[in-house]
Amino acid sequence: MFDDEKLKTTLGKEKFDFVLVSKTLHHLRTGECIARKRDPKHEHREDEKCCIYKFKEQKVFERLFRYGERVIVFESFYPHMKDDDKVRGRGGYFTTREWEQIFRYLLGNHRVEFIKPVRCHLDKKELKKVLAKLRQVDYICFLRRNKMKLRA
Repeated sequence: MFDDEKLKTTLGKEKFDFVLVSKTLHHLRTGECIARKRDPKHEHREDEKCCIYKFKEQKVFERLFRYGERVIVFESFYPHMKDDDKVRGRGGYFTTREWEQIFRYLLGNHRVEFIKPVRCHLDKKELKKVLAKLRQVDYICFLRRNKMKLRA
């Protein structure tokens, strides 16, 4: 998905109407390993299977908007379960703290509509409701729209 040459071949100069990210958002982790913050005894292995990388929401969501006018995210939420399709440490389900960080970034930069666990438009008041519901659900689904496009 983040291969520029394949993207050019697929899209040409066009954008899709929407991009659906289904149960893969947590695999778009990049950057430094944060496993040591969670477990002080963490040791990096050469294959990195025990590592968990940091999620850089600004970088990821900016890239997703290069593909489409809207981004729909459908994501699993099992912060205490193992992610079996984890590849080279990139996986690892998001914790509630990571979700809050992602939602705060989106709240400040984009229009976000939640479909599940609660149907709402994301604002500071609704953020507390969404975060409270996270521990009670298996999936999160939201639609992100670029604010600039809505004003045009």
